[in-house]
Amino acid sequence: MVSLRLQAFTFLNMMMIGVVIGFFFDFYRVLRGKCQLGRVATDLFDLLFCLAVTLFVFLGLIYSNQGQVRLYIFIGVISGEVIYYLTISKYSIIFFQRVVKLIGVFYQKIKSIVLLIYNRLKSILLKIKEKFKEIFKR
Repeated sequence: MVSLRLQAFTFLNMMMIGVVIGFFFDFYRVLRGKCQLGRVATDLFDLLFCLAVTLFVFLGLIYSNQGQVRLYIFIGVISGEVIYYLTISKYSIIFFQRVVKLIGVFYQKIKSIVLLIYNRLKSILLKIKEKFKEIFKR
């Protein structure tokens, strides 16, 4: 028989896992909204997210109570997610949107620098190519 102390520990652990799942789901929602993937890619990433969440819950169960599945496990995960969504979800979404926007700005700057270097090198190489053509034509 599992002690009440272990059940309480497992329940609280599952609540924390529910909060973490909600946090990562909000991040995934923001990324999915910004990337505008096609239907097949979205379905594939949804499936991968579900598999990752399942693995995460399973590992949490193994850590908490040797992998025993009980009703209070599901109640703990769902209550953790509900608490997360009612308290900090909207702030997390705003944070993730800003982070994704900042990453986009950073990406554009890096891209423009790389393209600038590429175009300069390309023009230099084309000039060298023309010089070689002139030299070897004679």
